[in-house]
Parts: sequence; structure tokens; C-alpha cells
Amino acid sequence: MEGVETGLEALGTIFTQVATWVGELVKTIGSTPLLLLPVGIFCFGAVIGLAGRLIGR
Repeated sequence: MEGVETGLEALGTIFTQVATWVGELVKTIGSTPLLLLPVGIFCFGAVIGLAGRLIGR
């Protein structure tokens, strides 16, 4: 059981670090309006792509 506990602890540490990185990334993008442009274009393109697939069926 000790191996499972160690593995879960390591997984928790990794998850916490990734969440911290994502939070910093979101803060940076939110505070820099110029970086919002590529994010907006990506989201808009994703919506168009999904709508095209759903309508095409």
C-alpha cells in the first residue's frame, strides 16, 4: 500500500504544479490584451469548426 500512497502523493504534487502554471498563464493572458487576440481567434475557429461538423451531418 505504501507504493500507492507514494504514487498518489506524487500525482497530487504534479496536479498542484500544473494548476499553478495554468493560473499564471491565464493571469498573463488576461493582463495583456494583445495576447487575447490569438485566443479569441482560436475559440472562434473552434466554434466554426464544430458548427460545420454538426451542420454537415
